[in-house]
Amino acid sequence: MHRSGEIWMAVILGIIFLGFLGYWTTQRIVGGPNRHYYQRTKTDNRGTIARGHYSQAELEALTRLTHGSQYHGNTSLDIVATKYVYQLDGKPLPNIVGNDGVLQLYNKSKFMTTAMVRDAAAYWNHLAGVKIVAVVDNQRLSDEVIHDNETQRGVLGRQSYNGQGLVFFPPNWHMSGLSAKDRNNWQEAALIHEIGHALGIPHLGGGPLGGNAASAGILTAEFMAPWRPGRNPLGVRSTAADAAALALAGLSWQQPRRLASWVLTDPGATVIYNQGRLTSTIPRGSES
Repeated sequence: MHRSGEIWMAVILGIIFLGFLGYWTTQRIVGGPNRHYYQRTKTDNRGTIARGHYSQAELEALTRLTHGSQYHGNTSLDIVATKYVYQLDGKPLPNIVGNDGVLQLYNKSKFMTTAMVRDAAAYWNHLAGVKIVAVVDNQRLSDEVIHDNETQRGVLGRQSYNGQGLVFFPPNWHMSGLSAKDRNNWQEAALIHEIGHALGIPHLGGGPLGGNAASAGILTAEFMAPWRPGRNPLGVRSTAADAAALALAGLSWQQPRRLASWVLTDPGATVIYNQGRLTSTIPRGSES
């Protein structure tokens, strides 16, 4: 009888241990350290591009578009066409796109609604000419999670690359006096911007870091640079540099893809988001 009791006690302890192990594993995968793990796909820091998707002449044309001017574009991308690396001022440009070639996002933010996230995904898909961003209904199916956090000084939102996901800081947003349209467009521009970083696109505000406009305190029409609704009353409008930067970023993914190649023949085509409405002059399905 005593021996039987020992066996049952061992079985019970084994079940408890397996339950704890399962819980711990789940928290590491979904909750992570301190239950705040918001990135399920490992950051890709290779900083190289796949050859063969574009000709040499096409790569040079794309980097001419991303080179830009003093307050537009990013000169670090010039070396994509010469050294075939994808770097920012000598350091690999990261992305969080999984091996299926689609950035899978899960939204836990209250500040950025799921409808807004879906619009941002559609924006990037229009720009790419094919589906590259999706919004999933289960956190475990995501590459990373969009969520809110407390204030971080001077920051409206950020792409962390370190397991903390795509974070927004609602208390830092001062939108009193803005119309509902301007508030919506500003939030959407920031959301599109941060998703751009997850795709591997750097700032496009001029210079080797893309930060000339920010350093000079200049607001631009470029959503991958300092953007405000007062400067852009007609909404969030894409530029040829956005499309060319996306085309280059896609070559650096785990599953490299030819994206936004329409910009080589029609650089004036654009996507516009304005108060919940998306319009585009880019051919749908222009990539396979």
